[in-house]
Amino acid sequence: MSEVCSISRKPLVDGEKSIAQVTADVARPLESRAGALWWSAFSAAFLLLMLGVLAAGYQIATGIGTWGLNKTVGWAFDITNFVFWIGIGHAGTAISAILFLLRQRWRTSISRSAEAMTLFAVMCAGIFPLIHLGRPWLAFWVIPYPNCRGPLWVNIRSPLLWDVFAIGTYFAISLVFWYLGLIPDLATLRDRAKTRTRKLVFGLMSFGWNGSTKTWRSYESVYLLLAGWPRRWCCRSIRS
Repeated sequence: MSEVCSISRKPLVDGEKSIAQVTADVARPLESRAGALWWSAFSAAFLLLMLGVLAAGYQIATGIGTWGLNKTVGWAFDITNFVFWIGIGHAGTAISAILFLLRQRWRTSISRSAEAMTLFAVMCAGIFPLIHLGRPWLAFWVIPYPNCRGPLWVNIRSPLLWDVFAIGTYFAISLVFWYLGLIPDLATLRDRAKTRTRKLVFGLMSFGWNGSTKTWRSYESVYLLLAGWPRRWCCRSIRS
């Protein structure tokens, strides 16, 4: 008798682990305290952040000419960094959306990282137009809202104003896309919570997720919608 070869896919998780064991492994970093290695990495990142804050403070106090921006140079350090971070954000959205649209079962961890990278990249990108204004404490002037400044109003033809609209829309949709993917995981943490406070917090953040077929069908529909047209629209809206 000849041997029968299975044509099914190889398991995504080796070691013959049960679903409960996989869930425990995934939830362990969130349910345990941070170790020394994590605090070391956090301290190094915080020192670099403080260095950046000092550099930005010096630039604001001295003038945007410290970035090489003058009458003959329009695309200096600030604008080139803005475009760079927007590109990083586009890469994150593209990775996450493409993996979902192609129905890759191993995509979850990569998608989480890519979506988080998008959010941080958009926040980094938004910093540079604010500093580019020269007086970032007056950045709220670019928001069209009723005010007491008389005839002073936003210039709807200004590319800077449309950068604000585009970045705001891009960040909002990316935030919803990222958070929507976390809802089933937040519900898992809610069910595993051992204290009343954690159960309440994760219960509110998971929006009453119950894991039913109807819930999953609605979840897949909204996730597919966010992975498609709105992301393509946002990518076209931001000038490059």
